[in-house]
Amino acid sequence: MEAVAKFMFAASQEDELSFEKGSVLNVLDKDEDKNWYKAELGDRDGWIPCTYISMKPHSWFHGKITRKQAEEALLQLQFEGAFLIRESESSPGDFSLSVRTGDNVQHFKIFKDDDRKYHLWIRKFSSLNLLVEHHKTNSVSKTQEIFLNEVDFRDEMVQALFTFTAQDNDELSFVAGDWITVLDKSNPNWWKGQVHGSIGIFPANYVSPPTQNTT
Repeated sequence: MEAVAKFMFAASQEDELSFEKGSVLNVLDKDEDKNWYKAELGDRDGWIPCTYISMKPHSWFHGKITRKQAEEALLQLQFEGAFLIRESESSPGDFSLSVRTGDNVQHFKIFKDDDRKYHLWIRKFSSLNLLVEHHKTNSVSKTQEIFLNEVDFRDEMVQALFTFTAQDNDELSFVAGDWITVLDKSNPNWWKGQVHGSIGIFPANYVSPPTQNTT
């Protein structure tokens, strides 16, 4: 997932990543440390302070969800080619592409070469965003025509201001900084939403004001 640097950062440790204000970084891991994210910039990678960047959320990026959760989310959508990208379960640090085709969901491993280029086949890209754009008009499959169809997973999205831990089965847990799909706001105090493949209700005052989806 991409992020834009709000400030310049100069690494003070060997495992940190320096960058300039305005740099666009690929975020690889947000879960190991809540204050530091693993990211890459060009041919370099390292840890960066999360407060120095602004995430560029996409409705198709679902982070750390399982293969089964991806299938459940996509089968709820009545659109051929509906897709999402998730973190690989079997290969930490890598990504998988899940695409609805007919009544099924196909899964594709997203490869990354030594130059940190992403690809499904021969054509390579410097970011997941560019890979997605390419495969909207070029099939992701070699055996059948499957094109990515970017559909809305929500009407609005909000960012969590605080961490919320579900107390009941119908509630939705999330951590500060997560982007949440808003599904229902009929109750002004408790909204229904989706994050990381899970659906439930959450307190509306735990999130930022809604942002209209423009995809």
